[in-house]
Amino acid sequence: MTDTLKRITGPANIANGTSTLFTGTAAHTYTIKSMEIVNNSAGAITIKLGIGGVADANLILPTVSIDAGGKAEYDGLLVLTGTETIQAVASATGMTFTASGLDQS
Repeated sequence: MTDTLKRITGPANIANGTSTLFTGTAAHTYTIKSMEIVNNSAGAITIKLGIGGVADANLILPTVSIDAGGKAEYDGLLVLTGTETIQAVASATGMTFTASGLDQS
């Protein structure tokens, strides 16, 4: 097993509506240490994040509003396995998403 500390995804645009921000690779385990959402737009945007979907039972970030020019940071520990996804629902375009951590393949 190879352990590689790296930027797992991003910075990537978060689309308006529902979108998939990250899809893992089969036989990999991802230990995500940090995630950052940056609002580059001129207005506040709401967003929520989930693993494998954005139903309430899947949420890792409930609906929050990020001010224009602001950002949200996650500095915890999140483990994803195989082809699990991180999905978002955003009220507008103009934000980017970046996640970093350990890819254990």
